[in-house]
Amino acid sequence: MRCGRRGTDALGASVHAPAPAGVEGDTLDAHEMKAFSRILLTGGGTAGHVNPALAIGRALGDDRTAYLFVGVRGRAEADVVPREGIDLRFVRASPYPGARPSPAWIAFLFDALAGTLRAIAIIRSFKPELIIGTGGFAAAPTMFAAAILRRLHLARARIYVHEQNAAPGKLNLLIGRLADRVFVSFPETLGAFPANGVLAGYPLRGRIEATDREAARAALGFDVPPGRQVVFVFGGSQGSRTINRALVDALRSFLPHKDRLFIIHGTGLCRAESGYDAEGDTRERLEGQYSGEERREIDSFYVARPYFHEIEQVYALADLVVVRAGAGTLNEVASLGLPAIVVPKVNLPGEHQVMNARALASAGGATVLYEETRHEHGAAAEFLDGTVLGEAILSLLGDPARLRDMGAANRAFIRGDALETIRRVIAGEGGPPGDGGGASGGGGRRRGEPLLDNEALLYALEHRRASTLPAGVPRPQQPAEHDYHYYAARAASMLANPAWETRNLGVKLLGLLEAREKVPLIIALLDDRRPAPWYKRALGGDFEQVGFIRRNALTAVARIGVVTPDVERVLETALSDPYYEARAEACRSVTALDRHLSEAGRARLIAGLVGLLHDRWVEVAAAAAEALGHVGGEADAMPALLAMRDCKRWTVRAAALRGIHALVDRGRAGDLDALERDVRAFALTATDFRPEFSIRTSYARLIRAIGSKRSGK
Repeated sequence: MRCGRRGTDALGASVHAPAPAGVEGDTLDAHEMKAFSRILLTGGGTAGHVNPALAIGRALGDDRTAYLFVGVRGRAEADVVPREGIDLRFVRASPYPGARPSPAWIAFLFDALAGTLRAIAIIRSFKPELIIGTGGFAAAPTMFAAAILRRLHLARARIYVHEQNAAPGKLNLLIGRLADRVFVSFPETLGAFPANGVLAGYPLRGRIEATDREAARAALGFDVPPGRQVVFVFGGSQGSRTINRALVDALRSFLPHKDRLFIIHGTGLCRAESGYDAEGDTRERLEGQYSGEERREIDSFYVARPYFHEIEQVYALADLVVVRAGAGTLNEVASLGLPAIVVPKVNLPGEHQVMNARALASAGGATVLYEETRHEHGAAAEFLDGTVLGEAILSLLGDPARLRDMGAANRAFIRGDALETIRRVIAGEGGPPGDGGGASGGGGRRRGEPLLDNEALLYALEHRRASTLPAGVPRPQQPAEHDYHYYAARAASMLANPAWETRNLGVKLLGLLEAREKVPLIIALLDDRRPAPWYKRALGGDFEQVGFIRRNALTAVARIGVVTPDVERVLETALSDPYYEARAEACRSVTALDRHLSEAGRARLIAGLVGLLHDRWVEVAAAAAEALGHVGGEADAMPALLAMRDCKRWTVRAAALRGIHALVDRGRAGDLDALERDVRAFALTATDFRPEFSIRTSYARLIRAIGSKRSGK
């Protein structure tokens, strides 16, 4: 919709003519007013929040409507909103720092208070009829201010919220309870807003519609040679580090096809405090990986820009897109019938990007590539293999029939008109909350099988067999086999999380999933000996990868059952780990992997186990004694175990007897008559009388085993 002739009100809001009289009260006579005169929009941080707000605002107003957008300086709204002819005001706001206490909470609380006070002043001055919020941390101060003013009867504006994703954000969950209506894109989200939820779908920008291909080619600021297959790659308004880097890596595979394809790359606007500059990092990677001659060849089929404000022109040229799985992006792509390669960001709230991607893939309109995790520069980091991305792009471009089928599937994926549903409900023309208003945008009915969250996945995998559960407790739902690759990728990505609890859960899941391809990542984690910060060391900590993580990483290696020279090396190192539970778990892991050990590795591990028989921790010494019985022999293990006969700690003596028992069962005990004489020297006293000493039970079992072995039974 055109902005018309602009003026400004006292606050500087976009005004197009004298506004019609406002509407008082909580109801609106649709026959008296078809458009609203003063609309305040908020939502931001990324274009995925900004664009729905702009689309809804345009649908509710006309050329006489005064608009004002409230956001945060330096984010997507600062670049996008002014280009729409709408005035913009800034408030302070910071992303939610997470539940764990951290210095970021100080800035978060200060920004929340200062931003809310500023937003109160803006609302009081602008006097909007409607306040539309679309989520994101940038919307928080304005929505809090609106709720406060409403509660104090200092503002009469009606409050509406739109939630784009299946899993509602924290802000929308909180403000949604106070809003007049909450519009949602997916049916599943209605459960979060039972009193005022309305299924509307995703509001697409008015200009996202089919555009003439040749007109779009002429309008772009660069040349796209006719006859080329065009691939549009972008990771949202801020960009995606993994997609950007993978595309640069993939360019080499496109060189032989430079005359038949053209790559348009939206790197993103991100210039984060962490140091990632989306445009600069992409340029540096390109210059670092390709020679001058190769870059000249690449320039003939590749162009990069931080952001495309007239994105509909690029869509019009595209034969294939590579995108993240935000609800806005996928709905735009689907509405235009564009085949897609989707790279969802995992471990987001409710796994909404993964669910969005799965919905489009199950409809037949997308191929999904998951990010992987690898160890680089001393830490775990997410990445997308450029070779895999290049192969996926070339495979689809080489199959025109499949591209046509994917495009048709995407066009069928979008149903209804979300903006019309929203307009009718706000104007009082729609049905009651929860009836869906006649729209099912976003493909909400094609969500596919539900995904287990991390805690539910852990519980399910730990209880694969009903025998692990108390009587009468049903076996939990198990993950679908075809989702194991996704779950493994999700668990691996957790190893890059700064919270040790999350990394600990990730390594547990990798073991339970038996993710063989992730063993190198687990080894890198065990190799990580970066010291913990001084304040953690003062409280007994040692390394960044805390003892619990190292212990569970060893358990994961044992469960997966893959032995390489690197696995043998980390096991040997773990036998001298400063954390006693890690040393004990290393002993048990050696036992579990016994059949796969090399002879050289076995010898080194046996030497380490012998040294642990005198560990100051009883649990460690006992685990070493039992492990020696499973991996050692008459010459290297038996003498050390027999020497424990007078050990002051009865639990270690009992473990030594069990170790000797294992040697007998394996036929590695040597002269059984001599052995029987030697074991009679073991002290069989203990402090665990129950009514019998468990060490005596171990001794009796060993004597019976010696007799059975001697008689050949």
